[in-house]
Amino acid sequence: MKTLFEGKETGYKQLLLTMLLSFITLVVYVTIYKSTKYISWEAVRILVFGLVLTAVLIYLKLERFAPTIMLLADFSALLFHIYYIYFFISSVVTGIQFSGFPISFFVNFVFFGITLLSSIICVFMPIEKG
Repeated sequence: MKTLFEGKETGYKQLLLTMLLSFITLVVYVTIYKSTKYISWEAVRILVFGLVLTAVLIYLKLERFAPTIMLLADFSALLFHIYYIYFFISSVVTGIQFSGFPISFFVNFVFFGITLLSSIICVFMPIEKG
């Protein structure tokens, strides 16, 4: 475990945290929307691709590119999610659907927001010493 963090700055730990948050966001998103018509499978693929590519970059010792990949993947997945959910939002806002927003709607956006914020922070933190 010590060799994993040898020669690394706090940005490396932030990158690993961002990967964990991205995975949790992926699981929450799929769990909430898998049985609805509002799921964006493109967003799921992008999150998985971002996680896998980041893991490959870490394995190849090219960590300096990994935060950018995570940021692009998390932001792109959020945009695809918004694209697929806009009809639901517009039907609730205009009063077509009177049920309002379920708590799972807000939980999902909180996870996406935290993950995106962590990705942005990670981009500006140093990964390697020296």
